[in-house]
Amino acid sequence: MEELRTLPEYLKASNADGTVILQATATWCSQCKAIAPFVEKLVKQFPEAKFYKYDTDSAGDIAQELGVSQMPVFTIFQNGDLEETVTGARGKALEETIRKVYKGEVRQGDGE
Repeated sequence: MEELRTLPEYLKASNADGTVILQATATWCSQCKAIAPFVEKLVKQFPEAKFYKYDTDSAGDIAQELGVSQMPVFTIFQNGDLEETVTGARGKALEETIRKVYKGEVRQGDGE
């Protein structure tokens, strides 16, 4: 998953066509680490979505722009519009929210 480091990178990613999912994370965030394998499965399940992460400590301007105060936070954009936000390591809620917004191919399972 590509990491966003600057506000211009965030603006380019969040305004892209299609579905974009941004994950707010930090190296010290235990819930972020716990949900990481599930997020990797979602990357495979929704192949036409673009997944990015950003570290709230090193990219604080992105976190401030999105009003992030907890982690993990998943911010979901569709064609440049902020559609949904999921806070916490809630895999099922995240998957259901992506399904509502995402318009592309969905792959069942992850090939394992």
